[in-house]
Amino acid sequence: MKYKQLIDYYKNNQFRLIDQEENHKKFYLLRSVSKANTFKDFCKEFNLEGYTLDDVLDDININDEDLINYIKRKFKPKTEEEIKAIEVELNKMQNFDWGGSAGNNLEKNIVNNVIKKTLSYDEIQNALAGSIQRSVYGYTLNSWYNHWSSIMIEEIFNAHPSVIPTIDLVEKIDFFIKSIPFDLKVTYFPEELMKEKIADKLKEKFGAKSELICCKRLAKTLNIAIPEDLDDRSLTICLQNLFSESIDSKAIDFMNQLKDIKQEVYTYYLNNPKELIIWLYENQGEMRFDAANRFYVVLIDREKPFESWKLKRNVNLLKEGINEKINSFDKNNLNLIDFYWFKDGKTYSCYSELLFIYK
Repeated sequence: MKYKQLIDYYKNNQFRLIDQEENHKKFYLLRSVSKANTFKDFCKEFNLEGYTLDDVLDDININDEDLINYIKRKFKPKTEEEIKAIEVELNKMQNFDWGGSAGNNLEKNIVNNVIKKTLSYDEIQNALAGSIQRSVYGYTLNSWYNHWSSIMIEEIFNAHPSVIPTIDLVEKIDFFIKSIPFDLKVTYFPEELMKEKIADKLKEKFGAKSELICCKRLAKTLNIAIPEDLDDRSLTICLQNLFSESIDSKAIDFMNQLKDIKQEVYTYYLNNPKELIIWLYENQGEMRFDAANRFYVVLIDREKPFESWKLKRNVNLLKEGINEKINSFDKNNLNLIDFYWFKDGKTYSCYSELLFIYK
């Protein structure tokens, strides 16, 4: 099949149709050299003047190993010193707080919750100096942290001898493991999924399905002043930090029971990773939807779940987990995932791996 035809499949997330083609491995590798300047250099090195991507795909004299060797020669990995420099800067981060900006929805959040709800000019001025400033600050700092920590983690993957990197930024492919293309996704255990899974246990033990309501009730019992200017997530974290500092037996017992309830959820998904993979695919952001093969790295601090973000800069822990996972990687025993995408009512099929990094 021609390169342009395979690209149509690629753009429409029909990866299993691509995999049925005899030249699918070569096609995926070509994606790594498909940017204009890189492809021009590739053709020059192999004396392929005037060649198109279709021509290279069709040419039996250019094989997969030629592409792999070219990629390895041209890829410029970061040095240990460069990795250490990134780690040093990331270690300066003390708090991971979106500042009420709702993650990547900063503009939408400001428009819907401030601009459209505020008529007064003076109130808008106050918001600019207060809530909007905090949102922009939190969004910028957290995005910076996510960007550079993700680069560092990808470099750890690329350093492994079984991994073939991509030369340029390639949509839907970050690297290959034993010829299988993967898009790397580094995330935390989904808070929405945790809320769903612990609701009944919270109701049984503390009388409410909401973790925040349980915390508020306990705070009132312990006569702890409850801040009124925090969003729900920040307030939950705040109250639990206060409970952890308390010497009251009720606070200690609550935190221990809450930890045990969450441990049961973590243990379940550690033993059933495919279910978590499906959840992550089905609950991905609509604007960034795709059904590419994904390698998920899920970070979990089982003692302090809200501090799982710190694991994203823990180089030694990351290296140990990533290298162990790749060493045991078996391309003949991949997770074949079928997931339903509610927006178009279609079921997609993909290969995916999941690595838990936890402490």
